[in-house]
Amino acid sequence: MQKEYIGLIVGALIIVAASGILMSSGLFVSSINEVNVVNNTYSGDGVSFKIPPNWEVNKVVDGSNINIDIAKDNTNNTKITVDISRNPQGMSNQDLINSIQNPSNPSGWHKLSNYTIMVNGNTAYETLYTVNDSSYSKEIVTDEQINFIKNGTTYGLIFDAPIQSFDQEKSNFNITLNSFKVL
Repeated sequence: MQKEYIGLIVGALIIVAASGILMSSGLFVSSINEVNVVNNTYSGDGVSFKIPPNWEVNKVVDGSNINIDIAKDNTNNTKITVDISRNPQGMSNQDLINSIQNPSNPSGWHKLSNYTIMVNGNTAYETLYTVNDSSYSKEIVTDEQINFIKNGTTYGLIFDAPIQSFDQEKSNFNITLNSFKVL
């Protein structure tokens, strides 16, 4: 039964990342709420973080899951997604951590690395992918997923950019990563 939850969580993280890229490209329409940001800072839904200047911020709420999508512009796949998801009942934090550290990779997803880092004093799990999957993106992208668990909630930070520009976007991604706080 626990393996079913693990697959469900990994699948949900990939769907979150894919839906964010599709929304920023205009291919996916859902109930998207534009968010006003004060001084390039998002504060709400129990979190606070800075965003790169002039990036567009939208929020999608699906049940108890919240996705905050931050897009550089609508012409490419450079984006940040903040995912806030309540943990499944009956699943231990260790089972969730195992699913984050050892995800099953769908076709077209190539795991490059897996590290443990700190995000605002929380142990987080970083996984870096190269994604060559036309259902995810029209171009090959680098996808960095950083997840941690706090107070019964999994927080995910997903950074996507075309493979050729990912390193150039790291300074923008780090604005959000280095300022991220659970309130």
